[in-house]
Amino acid sequence: MDDDSDSKPRLLVVKGTFEQFGGAERDLLNNLEAWQEQFEITCASLYIPTEARERLKSLGILFLTPAIPWGKPVGHWAEFRARASRQASNRWWNMLELTEQGLRLQDVLATSDAVHLTSGVGSLEFSQLLPKDLPIHYHCLEPHRGLYEDVLHRNLDGSPKQNLALTRFLLGKQRRRDTSMTHDLADRKNATISGNSPWIQERIQTVYNENAGLLWPSVNLDIWSGDCPPTEDCVVAIGNASYVKGTMDTIDMLAGTGLTYHHVGGGSKEDIALMKTHAAGKGVELIVEPRLSQEDLVNLVKRSRAVVSLARGEPFGLTPIEAQAAGTPALMVDEGGYRHTVQDGVSGRLLPRGDWTAWHAALEEAANAENRNSWSGVGRANIAEMGLRPEDQADALNEIISKLRD
Repeated sequence: MDDDSDSKPRLLVVKGTFEQFGGAERDLLNNLEAWQEQFEITCASLYIPTEARERLKSLGILFLTPAIPWGKPVGHWAEFRARASRQASNRWWNMLELTEQGLRLQDVLATSDAVHLTSGVGSLEFSQLLPKDLPIHYHCLEPHRGLYEDVLHRNLDGSPKQNLALTRFLLGKQRRRDTSMTHDLADRKNATISGNSPWIQERIQTVYNENAGLLWPSVNLDIWSGDCPPTEDCVVAIGNASYVKGTMDTIDMLAGTGLTYHHVGGGSKEDIALMKTHAAGKGVELIVEPRLSQEDLVNLVKRSRAVVSLARGEPFGLTPIEAQAAGTPALMVDEGGYRHTVQDGVSGRLLPRGDWTAWHAALEEAANAENRNSWSGVGRANIAEMGLRPEDQADALNEIISKLRD
């Protein structure tokens, strides 16, 4: 960090848990270096895995975790009783007096100028222990989809895991708790909420009846730049195998194309077995990549015919802008946040779910070198224009925090 760190606002960055370590968690970690140009940062979380700890250490960022390790309770009964939320609240309160690092969270709060809180399991609970005079920015990446939609309560093939009306009834306690905490935060005089796309701004208004600003995610162009290897007859989809990610739709779409499907993100043993059976029945060659290093992921994306996604109502979706940065066509379903990062026929394709003929034609377009160069070129220009680089996000966050502190 710079020598003038004492003159920078002291920002406490809070994420309930990095346990999932998906796109949201990687996005936050990737942005911290740019944020350090604007803030003196401390990080607090109920769980930080080794890879994330190493990243924070390499940046010289102090992080705080519970003295007793915490993991999200799983299972239907835990969800229905809101155990994760109640346990998270208790752990945050305990951290006020003691953390794994031997420091007290209350001392960090006393010396912080503002808090940046990123949504997720165990995050909103942190807002309940904040001093009333401490400014807080809540980056709501999406309202909890398990509480307000049914897409997470369906099996891989779309069938309900159990009666959906009963599920909604049983989740009532947790839903009321989530809504109450969001309203409490929004009612603070020195607090503000931001979505990560216009689509999520709409969802926050619909679900919570609260207005939200906008703080875009970002992509580090340097990570995805460089020469492209020869294109292979394969496509990539990123995300755990699930109904919400449109995994089975992706297999259905690829039937008859002769393209290999690289599924990056893995899934449960049962879902992977079902994927393989379904792919074999459709004549689709399937390669499951549970997890790849950043270097291997970049190489795979660059040599693929296209990056595809049939995710349902994706909040923002990093995959289109990462594909554009890599020089690979982004073929996305015409839903959710994808509509804000892909211009159909200009920087990629937006395609209707179920119209596989249209998708097959788009895959042929993606094989054309002129289209690949043109679409990715426009996409990279849009990344700069929309302010989707880490330094852009740091500037936007600094403006948000400055207004809260005025």
